[in-house]
Amino acid sequence: MMIRSSQLARRTPLRQKTPMRRAEPAPRRTGLAQRVALELGTAPVHRRGESSVFRSLAHRQIVASLPCIRCRRQMRSQAAHLNLAALGKGKGLKVSDAFLVPLCAPDLGAAGCHYLLDQSGRIPREESAALQIRWLKLTRTTLQARGQWPALAEADYQKIVIPYIDRCTA
Repeated sequence: MMIRSSQLARRTPLRQKTPMRRAEPAPRRTGLAQRVALELGTAPVHRRGESSVFRSLAHRQIVASLPCIRCRRQMRSQAAHLNLAALGKGKGLKVSDAFLVPLCAPDLGAAGCHYLLDQSGRIPREESAALQIRWLKLTRTTLQARGQWPALAEADYQKIVIPYIDRCTA
């Protein structure tokens, strides 16, 4: 007698009756060297230092509320960090939040200006740097006119962007 696969097929879906148990990780024990250092009072105290890069959720939200700087599209903007290595961009690193511009998000059937800047490679590198600086200047001017440009953002702008512009125009 031969069994067909249709006879083996389940007629009702499998249901989990009890939730899966999550194993809690074992508490991490200190090593011998660390225990000795603690006893002697010579154990280093690790504290995260204050970030030297300007980060501000409020500023990101203000920038995102502006219309897209490239296509002027309303209500679809995201705060996009500039992609210039000269301003501090690196692999896995974002530049200061002072260097944000509003670019529209991807939508159904449209890539969006943020995508065009970050991943598409459609904007030639030589044009991209000048275009990004122009967008940053326009964003800064708009926010200064509204009284929403933070002093810390201005400090980063003066310290990093102005020398970069001077080097490019010299």
